[in-house]
Amino acid sequence: MPSTTVLVTSITSFLGFLINSTVLVLVLSRGRKKYHYLFAGFLLVCAIWDLGVFLAMIRNSHVNELPIYGYIIFWPCVFLPAVVYHFTCAYLNQPRKKMTIFVWALSVIIFILGASGLMGRIEGVYNYSWGNIFRPDFQLLMGNLASLPIWFFFIWSSCWFLLRARQREIAPLKRRHMLYILISFFVVSIAIVKCIILYGIDNGFVMPTGMLLNDIAAGLIGIAIIKYQLFDITVIIKKTTIYSIFLAIIIFVFSVSEHLLATYVGQVFGEHSFFIHLISIAAVVGVLMPVRQRVERAIERFFARRTVEF
Repeated sequence: MPSTTVLVTSITSFLGFLINSTVLVLVLSRGRKKYHYLFAGFLLVCAIWDLGVFLAMIRNSHVNELPIYGYIIFWPCVFLPAVVYHFTCAYLNQPRKKMTIFVWALSVIIFILGASGLMGRIEGVYNYSWGNIFRPDFQLLMGNLASLPIWFFFIWSSCWFLLRARQREIAPLKRRHMLYILISFFVVSIAIVKCIILYGIDNGFVMPTGMLLNDIAAGLIGIAIIKYQLFDITVIIKKTTIYSIFLAIIIFVFSVSEHLLATYVGQVFGEHSFFIHLISIAAVVGVLMPVRQRVERAIERFFARRTVEF
């Protein structure tokens, strides 16, 4: 059975993928300005990041597949600093052409070197106490360390630009919108802390924490782009949120109950017994029914108080 770290990381990464993908569709269906498309690019990279981690967790015992998921996670994220920086400049109408061209050129060069294998490769798997994860070679690890200043400089510069613009902004809704985006970018920047497991550090806490940070950022961004009434966007977000929470509860309760039953009752029925699956399904139904209406009411109250124009 998968460990708690693998289970929690699977849930958080899948939630992040759902939220980012939903918001991505909404932005592309609503926005026609350049910064809308740049923002959609940011959401796309985050969704791919979440999807790669999710696949690496649900297929964690299939160690031959993990290097593939490693490449899915690694190389799209190279473009995050460029997308964030370019979006911020376009959104604030503060063009910084030379720095924007520089960060895009740098991102493309790093991507080409990485995709061609000149910057290093993923050559194996770490077998940790909580599960397995892909293992980059020494060259790729050093390249990743060297790119960290680029990551933090451009994302944190974007946060600084948003903070200064918010201080000058008069409209309360615009100020709140900028604050949501600023916090989201900052949270995404520190979510990279989970990369320490790629350096041989056996810590089962950083993976779920990093993916939870991604979920927080995606949730804040989702709130920040809600418009007034047009196409009933608020209702779509509410329904998606409710379904995502229910799905997370189902996955969590079923996985945990199966894990506990297989551990403590497996000797009686067998670890893969049909009875264990039935009991796990009953546990899901028993937990989900009482909380369904409470979750719906909580989401209704939450979105009734928060509508932000994008």
